[in-house]
Amino acid sequence: MILGALAAMAQTKVKKPLAHSLIGHAGYIRTGFSCGTIEGIQSLLISIFIYASMTIDVFALVPALRQTRVKYIADLGALANTNPILAMTFSITIFSSAGIPPLAGFCSKFYLFFAALGCGAYFLAPVGVVTSVIGCWAAGRLPYIQFTTLTVVLSMCSAATCVSPNLCLHPCLRSN
Repeated sequence: MILGALAAMAQTKVKKPLAHSLIGHAGYIRTGFSCGTIEGIQSLLISIFIYASMTIDVFALVPALRQTRVKYIADLGALANTNPILAMTFSITIFSSAGIPPLAGFCSKFYLFFAALGCGAYFLAPVGVVTSVIGCWAAGRLPYIQFTTLTVVLSMCSAATCVSPNLCLHPCLRSN
């Protein structure tokens, strides 16, 4: 869990933080397995089903991002403007994977941590919560860039000479 959360923070490509978050999810699933109780196995099976469906969704969206010429995290900036449905689908999936309530990823993590506390793994549950918060930051920056970089571009255009809403001439880009 710790390795997946920390490694996801330093990535620049879109695929790599997603892959590192899957490493963290393997640690969360191991939490349910380490309990050895019926409740732990039930939380494990629910988490496997939820994370498998999220993984299929995320890695089905990555080729769609490639078609829109998005390879790096910084390229996500105009996605909300050019393809809002893809941006919203990608954001909801990422938020669910990060464990934001009320999405399915939160429910599975809550059930896993509840099972860990129920079987006496008092160290494993807080470590899972802390790595989940770190993972929220690492995964949450992808949707943040999608929806806020457009604002930065528009604010730069307001300082520029705008010929039309789609064509702005920034003073630094003009040739003399």
